[in-house]
Amino acid sequence: MKNVMKVLHVLDHSLPYFSGYSFRSDYIIRTQKGLGLKPVVLTSPKHEDFTSEHEKVDDIDFYRLRWPSIPSSRLQTVPLVKQMACVAVLSREITRLAEKLQVEIIHSHSPFLNGLAAARSSGQLGLPWIYELRYYDEDAAVDRGKIRHNSLRYKLSQRMEQSALEQATRVVTISTALKDDLIGRGIAESKISEVPNGVDTEHFQPREPDAELIEKYGLAGRTVIGFIGSFYFYEGLEFLIEAVLLLLKERRDIKLLLAGEGEALAGLEARIPMELRDHFIFAGNVAHKDVRRYYSVMDILVYPRMKSRLTELTTPLKPLEAMAMGRVVVGSDIGGMRELVKDGTNGFLIGTKNAEAIAVCLAKLAGDLVIRHDVGQRARDFVLRERDWRKIVERYIDIYNRAIEKRG
Repeated sequence: MKNVMKVLHVLDHSLPYFSGYSFRSDYIIRTQKGLGLKPVVLTSPKHEDFTSEHEKVDDIDFYRLRWPSIPSSRLQTVPLVKQMACVAVLSREITRLAEKLQVEIIHSHSPFLNGLAAARSSGQLGLPWIYELRYYDEDAAVDRGKIRHNSLRYKLSQRMEQSALEQATRVVTISTALKDDLIGRGIAESKISEVPNGVDTEHFQPREPDAELIEKYGLAGRTVIGFIGSFYFYEGLEFLIEAVLLLLKERRDIKLLLAGEGEALAGLEARIPMELRDHFIFAGNVAHKDVRRYYSVMDILVYPRMKSRLTELTTPLKPLEAMAMGRVVVGSDIGGMRELVKDGTNGFLIGTKNAEAIAVCLAKLAGDLVIRHDVGQRARDFVLRERDWRKIVERYIDIYNRAIEKRG
């Protein structure tokens, strides 16, 4: 493979949006550039907050798309018109950029709309294309309360997902569970590669607690329990709130620091009695450059995800950052977390929807600095050994080569 290979990444959205999707994309693109490739990025119309249609970020070209004009009458009467408009405008821009920039491969990332657009452009250009399946869009919509499982829209999304998967030159998944599910759907195992979530272990490493944040939030002498991520309903953060409320009945040296925003925020705040509000900190979205500062003041990170197809099949990225920082991670005993955490070794697993179990685990950890230190060290060792981004991203080189050889 030539070191100057140009790769066109097609993304749903990117930074500065605060999401695991954005962070994974950023890691891939920056690391590929460091390996000598030339990544170029195109974001779908769903990345709506931008000022310029062509931006330079760390010397990487980002191209932005706006929504095409769609009459409101069509939006209300024609099913999926917005989705199909997204595919059309994406496909045109993929074709234009691929020809203009002379890219050698198209790397399209979930959701399936991006995949269908890449499939259309690939057919016109004769270029190989990779479809990176990070999650099933229909399952994410169910977990966010937008559609019902096995509804007409759910099944239609499944069909379109299947079409993208079957047309792709090669398919990338982010977890073993997702790979196994794809094989069950009839996608040939030989066509699938697993590129799991990872972390930049040089960027995320143990550091002294940030004095400014300790002062700002009154964290001195407190055991700080934390969460950094999007406040989606399926994250189960209400059970973390309830667990901390239980813990506060036994000890008052606890603070919960939540960084992020999302649809569940208002409901979480409403659960906290006014007299205990000082123990709960909602920091809002945190700039990516400041995330390490927040990890540094958190003693224990909790990810109480609820059980669903989405959370069983996909692995979250944020726990890996915490583990790389040498922090103790507590997560739900579900498929996605079990691929990262070995209970009692490099973290702890607890039952889903169980505030009492979370409280018991947190009480034990809050009172034992030795366990926190030892488990945190083993967590970082695991990440260094198995989830360092540079080692993981190197897998794409072989995947791209195979795709090019097959297309050629």
